[in-house]
Amino acid sequence: MKKWLSLWLLALSFPATAGLEGLTFVTEEYPPYNYQRDAHLQGISVEILERIFEETGTALSRRDVLYLPWARGYDTALSEPGTVLFSTTRTEQREALFRWVGPIATDRVTLIARRDSDIQVQNIEEVIEGGYRIAAIREDVGAQRLQAIGVPQEQVQMAMSNVSALRMLERGRVDLWAYGEDVAFWLMQEHDLPTTDYMPVLTISESDLYYALHRDTDPALVERMQQALDRLRQQGIISEILGGTIAFNTEEYPPYNFKEADGTITGRSTELLRAALDDAKLSADFRLLPWARAFTEAQLRERHCVYSTTRTPEREPLFTWVGPLTTSTWAAYTLADSAIEAASLDDLSELRVGSFREDAVGQFAARRGVPIVVASAERENIARLRAGMIDAWVTGERTARFLAEEAGVELRRLFDFQEVELYLACHPSVPDPFIARLQAALDRQLAAEAATEQAARHDAESPP
Repeated sequence: MKKWLSLWLLALSFPATAGLEGLTFVTEEYPPYNYQRDAHLQGISVEILERIFEETGTALSRRDVLYLPWARGYDTALSEPGTVLFSTTRTEQREALFRWVGPIATDRVTLIARRDSDIQVQNIEEVIEGGYRIAAIREDVGAQRLQAIGVPQEQVQMAMSNVSALRMLERGRVDLWAYGEDVAFWLMQEHDLPTTDYMPVLTISESDLYYALHRDTDPALVERMQQALDRLRQQGIISEILGGTIAFNTEEYPPYNFKEADGTITGRSTELLRAALDDAKLSADFRLLPWARAFTEAQLRERHCVYSTTRTPEREPLFTWVGPLTTSTWAAYTLADSAIEAASLDDLSELRVGSFREDAVGQFAARRGVPIVVASAERENIARLRAGMIDAWVTGERTARFLAEEAGVELRRLFDFQEVELYLACHPSVPDPFIARLQAALDRQLAAEAATEQAARHDAESPP
């Protein structure tokens, strides 16, 4: 009897571990991880949290999560026991302030500029020396990082929210914005601002996002959440929430995308997309198909995209767009020894002009009265031109040069008539987080390429 009494008294001396229902979950506007749409919480972190609730048998849902401004939510998580704040960047400065469950995803904080500002910096010292005005949000990791690396306080302008910071950058009230790159580009899309008008110029922090629990939270609850998250990751559910595998359709359109002799799909656009996917920790299944099929599948089938695609007014509402990947100059060609002369599309109106099914170049010319003879694939037009089946060919300049060299055919360019940008076009079902993360990673790749090209030009122009 004494033994059972002792055990009972010992149990009373330690509080029983409560379930996750005893915790208060707090989030903020930080898309694509957590945000509100039509008064309902959405986002990667919200979906993962609901799966954790299901995995642990917790009688909570996203409706039980509090939605607060970041600074208030951060202060609450620091001061009120039982509070869980997400998505929170785990930094050295914050490490001892919370207990952590994660990671959810990797967040890269960069300094973002308007592209027309032509700001180019290699390090934070150049940012300070340039006296650039930087927008940040109080208690956000961007603001904390600026302080930690020594940016003078007078250069930092605190915004009330991420939207107000974006507007400050858009209207030229600041030169740079220190914020999570994925989130920034998501907000641009949400507010109908062309993402191509902005560019990341310097990464100032790269850390993982976590659920941050008040430091006095029962370690058993922390472990319970962590184990549930780990199981979800092992089951592939986290990968699926982050976007899963998307089909990237393309066609034989060198040098942007084509298949090598060993069956490998390659080309400038392909390799650029592979690098961006790798950087963003996303995955895609590359497939090379006839163009009409590749385009139609992306238009009609969920979780399908197509590239390299011209972004036209007719196509604009059909897809979600990522890019630009590169530019293309449209031109008209004939054989080098042909007697044909033409200086504009009007001059082609009496000729047989080659293109291929669903190609934007041929469609553009056809709308201007050019009689288009349609092939099933672009490569056929070289043979048709040489066989006299067509008099001229309208296509991209780089494609014409590549295919002519491959076939040993000498072409003569008649005239240029359009310069366009090529994109990845995705079915609207492709998850917004996938689009936002891929766009941000693509911009990083292009910025790195531009910096490398500029350095090479500088070295070439420097005297020996």
